[in-house]
Amino acid sequence: MVTMPKETSSAPRSTRRRFWFDPRFVIGLVLVVVSVAGVWFVVDSSDKTVPVYAASSTLPAGSPLSVDDLTVSRVSLGSLDGEYIREGDLPEGRLVISRTIGNGELVPASAVVAAVESSVSAVVIEIRGELPESVAVGARVDVWAAAPDEQNGFGQPTVIVDGAVVARVSSDDAMVGQQSTSVEILVPKGDVATLLSAQANGHALSLVPEASAS
Repeated sequence: MVTMPKETSSAPRSTRRRFWFDPRFVIGLVLVVVSVAGVWFVVDSSDKTVPVYAASSTLPAGSPLSVDDLTVSRVSLGSLDGEYIREGDLPEGRLVISRTIGNGELVPASAVVAAVESSVSAVVIEIRGELPESVAVGARVDVWAAAPDEQNGFGQPTVIVDGAVVARVSSDDAMVGQQSTSVEILVPKGDVATLLSAQANGHALSLVPEASAS
């Protein structure tokens, strides 16, 4: 009787790998973490910027001020710290701007005063025709008025308000054949009565930009 040889399996046996611990890997990982933390600490400690209020649009002199008119910028003030208003430090109560602050300009503490200290009042006037391009928010203008005459025209114009500040401009093209522009101006309180009287008596009003100082 012939005995057949047993077949041997050629499939490799699976072996369980041992976990190989390399202390150099741990040391390298620790060094990376320490390096990142060190860079963060240096950057954080060298950041001398503080949040300061800036104008979100042009704020004319004499206009009311609220936190809604402002945005926050982080800047390094250095020796100027205290001269500008930090976020959260806006005084309470009704406030006005004592000088025009441009769009994006930091808000000086000296340019913000209580409303009771303001020397101007806001008056809205209607101007017929187009305004000069330089008559924009923040511009200083003189108000000229011409009284109506008996021939359905107007007399010689004269200046009734010096140095008003434009707070808002709104054009209205609804009138057929002519343009009407509504302009809110900030007028010295002593001139308010004169301006209102001119409007009530049908004077033709015009705004003339002040000449720039040379």
